[in-house]
Amino acid sequence: MSAWQTVVTAGVETLHVLWLLPALVALHLTQLLLSAQAWRVLLPVPPAGWFLFHRLRLVREGIDSLLPVAQVGGEVVGAQLLARAGLQLGLSAASVVVDVTLEFLSQIMFLVAGLALWSSLAPAASGVPAWGPWLVIGALAAISAGAMMAAQIFGLLRLVEAITKRIAARLPALATLSLDGLHISAIDLYRRRGPLIVSCALHLLAWMLGTIESWAVLHALGFDVAWSTALVVESLGMAGRSAGFAIPGALVVQETGFVLAAAAMGLPESAGLALSLIKRLREVSTGFIGLALWHRSGRARS
Repeated sequence: MSAWQTVVTAGVETLHVLWLLPALVALHLTQLLLSAQAWRVLLPVPPAGWFLFHRLRLVREGIDSLLPVAQVGGEVVGAQLLARAGLQLGLSAASVVVDVTLEFLSQIMFLVAGLALWSSLAPAASGVPAWGPWLVIGALAAISAGAMMAAQIFGLLRLVEAITKRIAARLPALATLSLDGLHISAIDLYRRRGPLIVSCALHLLAWMLGTIESWAVLHALGFDVAWSTALVVESLGMAGRSAGFAIPGALVVQETGFVLAAAAMGLPESAGLALSLIKRLREVSTGFIGLALWHRSGRARS
């Protein structure tokens, strides 16, 4: 099948499973609820209950998914909104940094689980697996996670803190953006091993729930896949998406990841592309909810 035929087929298949979209949005809201609690549990004394963190997690998701901010702008806004709820800005920003790091670590665990399942399922699914791209992604992810944590512990956050102080000193209008205490707050959060483990486990559970989405969409497309197959597709596809973190919305990168993930399990390329497209529609739906909540937060402040 040519690339054009694959795209057309995937587009038609996506239209046929649009009836699933409301359920997928509800499922993703549940994933975000788990991710929000993974963020909240990091703080020794959270400034508010679970609803605030769920709302802020939706805002983060909406900005990262729908605005051209290379998937980091949502974290900046999330830290600012959390500080507005009564937390010192340095601690608020540190909680976001640690949360993002743990979410990344949990995704590596999810990817490892997918690769382990693939090693046992691939012979029956598609013959000898093409390990190369996924092993490279897994290795780079592990190296990046280690480098991310090392940089935070050994001075990157202290440097960021110093830069924001200098900017605030020269531009008094930006004094509220000074990240006093960012480095020490992050170190203190990393010392709380119990909450770190709970947070990482909640993030991992959120990733695992994504398997339901892939399983449901593939079944709606007419593929009687097992849960294990759906987990492999989900873990490899989302790893591919994360590899495009510097690209707004990981456009094209996500689609390529799911096409390759589907092919790895013996599914047609059009199935992987259709799965990615329905995920895009779900992403847009939840993203608009997040942007609406952000807009409402701005109006409430004014």
